[in-house]
Amino acid sequence: MTLSSAIVCFGAGNLGRRVARAVHPVLFCDNKSSLWGSTVDSIPVDSPKAAVEQYPDATFVVSIWHPSRIDTMESRINQLKLLGAPKVIPFWSLFAEYPDLLPNLFWALPDFYAARSDEIQQGRALLDSEGKAEFDRQMKLRLGDWGDQMIAAGAQYFPDDLFRLNQNEVFVDCGAYDGDTITEFRRAINNQFDCIIAFEPDPGNFSALRSAVNGDSRIAVHPYAVGARREALYFEGGGTGARVSSAGQCEVQAISLDEALDGLAPSYIKFDIEGSEPDALDGARKTLIAHRPKLAVCAYHVPDHLWKIPTMLNELLPNSLLTLRAHCSDGFDCVCYCIPR
Repeated sequence: MTLSSAIVCFGAGNLGRRVARAVHPVLFCDNKSSLWGSTVDSIPVDSPKAAVEQYPDATFVVSIWHPSRIDTMESRINQLKLLGAPKVIPFWSLFAEYPDLLPNLFWALPDFYAARSDEIQQGRALLDSEGKAEFDRQMKLRLGDWGDQMIAAGAQYFPDDLFRLNQNEVFVDCGAYDGDTITEFRRAINNQFDCIIAFEPDPGNFSALRSAVNGDSRIAVHPYAVGARREALYFEGGGTGARVSSAGQCEVQAISLDEALDGLAPSYIKFDIEGSEPDALDGARKTLIAHRPKLAVCAYHVPDHLWKIPTMLNELLPNSLLTLRAHCSDGFDCVCYCIPR
């Protein structure tokens, strides 16, 4: 899509700045009033209302994409249109013209998906009917149709219509962040469980995780990345998006679950590790085959994980229920659940 008019980026966060480097907008607009009157990367920031008044003929590029259960791409576009903006497009409309914006989580050009149609259909076929429906919604979104999205009603990682937790759970939290999932787990199970083993390599997140555990002897926390093997990796820190990356400045220790758990029998494992999920599953083969735990594996960090994750899970834990749930808007927090029968 070639942009001929002046461009305004709606959203001055990480994604907005990335888009701005490609399209050189005349202005950022943002809903955060604290940014109004400031500059971001030497570009002025104003309110959406002021931006539409100042540039009524501009192309507004919505450059906001983050986990939310209420704020959607559709609602952001409608906000600008109600203010009078005549031309509003989502950021992913720019990918063909500005391929340097890729990669960004699961986004890829349509040719990427077309070239993998057989793999895609094989992965889809492994899912139950609800999983297939969510798979189709995810694919429509990736190809530019965001109008048919559905957010799962249940709690992320603990959907009570898929399985019931019991008081003997051994829960392994890979990508424990600041302990938010552990808090939800304890709430869901009324704080009655056997033990929790949590892994979080980001130093800042790990400090918050350790504080959240508050000395509970049933919970062990480890400052490791979870991967295919024990090795030193570079890590790019940064809150919820911290991940293994060759561009990272922080060196962390990775460990496989087969080694870390050392024969412990987990009953439930969650993987939310920013694209390292296949490596972590590979490093947990012996554990998974021996104990057949329930699994929740994020499938939205890399384009092919939508079908690659179900395919791996079917290989590792055959005769399991496989399904997908999206827990936030616009493709975020899409989780593949695996429930061994």
